Amino acid sequence: MTRNVFVALAAAALTAPSTPRPAATPLPWDQCVQNPVLPYDQPLGLRMRVLDGPDFDLVKYRGYSVILNIFATWCEPCNDEMPSLVANSAKFYDRGLRVIGINYAESDDTVRAYRKKYAIPFPLAMDEHGGFTFNLEHGDKGTVTAFPVLLFVSPDGYLYCYKEGSSKHPEDELAYRIQKFLDAAPPGPQLIRPTLKPKSL
Repeated sequence: MTRNVFVALAAAALTAPSTPRPAATPLPWDQCVQNPVLPYDQPLGLRMRVLDGPDFDLVKYRGYSVILNIFATWCEPCNDEMPSLVANSAKFYDRGLRVIGINYAESDDTVRAYRKKYAIPFPLAMDEHGGFTFNLEHGDKGTVTAFPVLLFVSPDGYLYCYKEGSSKHPEDELAYRIQKFLDAAPPGPQLIRPTLKPKSL
């Protein structure tokens, strides 16, 4: 190969468009579920009695990144997830994360014992007759309830992500989701309103 031919080939290689790298395949943890009952184009509102505390009002949490955790004490995946939820609620508290548990239709004493067992530091709202949870998960589809449920609510009150069901790695998955959530929706008034489709975490 002569020098002139080599230089010409080298120049062509430098100016040729590079082959784009394939997009990274998102972890299954990035996926959110479209909930047909909840609005994505307006702030959420929710008021509920809290076990041994003042009533919960979601509007009062504007400016915070909120996770609503719907659980039942008899739900094994909920039990598997709860230690990680407790740990992460403390870990990310100074970054503006607030966690609220919502119990599905159990007695105060049952939930008190559960709170003590897992040393739950965050408020536990009581869905006393299960109506909120039933309507949220079933809508008009008649689907089977899949506990636990996590609702990620951005600091301006809009639903950011809806996640239902268990995971194989609750500790790793939850920390990953929370980190992505806080990075994408930091507290503050200058927030872009979400689209009608749920965002990926």
